[in-house]
Formats: sequence, C-alpha cells, structure tokens
Amino acid sequence: MRAILFLSLLVACGDNLHAGTDTDAGTDAVAADATPDTQGLADAMPSVCPTDTVSVLNPGTPGTDPSDYPAPGWWLDDTRAHGMVTVDDALGAPPGFGCRSARLVTGDSTASPSADKAQLLSFEQHGAALSTINTISYWAFRSSASTGGAPVDLALNVSITGATVPGNFATLTYEPYFQSTGNTGVMSNVWQHWDATATTAGDGLWWTTKIPNGTPGSQSMPQPWAAFQALYSDAKVHGYGFNLGSFNPNMVTAGDGLVFGTTTTNF
Repeated sequence: MRAILFLSLLVACGDNLHAGTDTDAGTDAVAADATPDTQGLADAMPSVCPTDTVSVLNPGTPGTDPSDYPAPGWWLDDTRAHGMVTVDDALGAPPGFGCRSARLVTGDSTASPSADKAQLLSFEQHGAALSTINTISYWAFRSSASTGGAPVDLALNVSITGATVPGNFATLTYEPYFQSTGNTGVMSNVWQHWDATATTAGDGLWWTTKIPNGTPGSQSMPQPWAAFQALYSDAKVHGYGFNLGSFNPNMVTAGDGLVFGTTTTNF
C-alpha cells in the first residue's frame, strides 16, 4: 500500500520526477533529467501542481503593453518572429516550485528589427518606487538543445520611468554570464538560482542601453543594483520579468520562482 501511495504522489507532481543534483561553485543547481520509464509515466498523467499559480498568458506583440496600469497577469509583450513563450512542464521546475515553469524559446534568427525575441513581463507593480525593490532573484534553466551560444541564459529585465531616466524610460538588464562565474557559470540541463541583487564582489550586476559603452552602468561595465537605485533616484517600476533577447537564435530556456521585492511568482 505504501508503494502505491508513493507512486501516486510521484505522478501528481512532475518536479519530483526530475530528481538529482549537480553543483557549481556558488551556484545552486538541480538536474532536470528523468529516467525514460518514469518520465513516460509522468507524461501519460495530468500534472497536478496546486502551488503553480500562472496558467494563462496575455497576448502581446512588439510594442504592445496593457491599456491601463497597473495590469494584472503576465504578458508576452515584446515576443516576436520565431520567439515563443509557454507555461508547461516540458523542462520541469526548480525544487519547491511545482511541476511547471515559464518556457522561453527562439528559432532561426531573422533580420533586424524583427530578430527573434521571447519576453514575459508583469505590470502589477507599475508605479512602485525603484528604491523600495531590494530583493530580486530567480531560477533559470538552459536546455542543451540550445545552439545560440554557450553563455546565453534567461535574462531578467526591469523597465523603469522617471525624470532622472534618459528619455523618461529605460530597461535594466541582468544576465547570468555577466556575473562573477562568467560564461562557465551558465550550465545546461540544470536549474540554477540567480541572486540579481547579490552584494558579493562581481555579482548582482546590471546594465542598460541608456548608458554609453565604456561608462559605468553600460553593457561593457555593468553595475550593482544599488548603483541604479542611486543613479535614477526618482525612478518608478514599469514592468519586470524574463527576457530572451534578440540575436540569440535556437535557444531553449525556462524560468521560475521569480522574486521581485516582496512578490514571489511560481509559474
């Protein structure tokens, strides 16, 4: 009887089928592969993940945002060309975050300005002061099916507005391969946890295109989150979420467990 109950619980939540561990210096990671027989059983049964809270994504096209703010739910926003965003159990989920995750993929890159891009944003905290957002973290997964470049993984974007922001709008970007572990820190087929507001040396670094290269805060010189809070002192949050940027073709990634301020999202 106990064996039957255990099997029932195993089928009920697919993340238990993706067991195993892998470690890297300073990085939490969990393997996402399951044995063929067990995975086949899981695929044959519906996923029951009561802790997963996002199942519907609002449509979006380049430049399309909600008509009013703050806006509930999650938006595909600037997802274009062969970019695709879904919430499913194809890549599993990190430990403690149910069965599903947000999967962002790109295909063969197309010419600018319509190069592949996949983006999933929330506008529920629109208007929050940037200075009040002191905790940002998430889990990301890079499938070995990705062929768009070894260091590429799911980025986190925060769009902001404010009088101190050039043009009254900017996007702040956190990318895992810009952190202290560099390109080698981004692994395939494991869930990795990224602390985007870490204060350890070489970590928690962000950049924006609104700052020219060669200047602190630019892509060539990313800076800690606190530096942007100070630089854009009156900034307000517009939206935040996952981004798989353009000119990164044939990528297969996923994200989950996104913490933004006091809000945690379990896809």
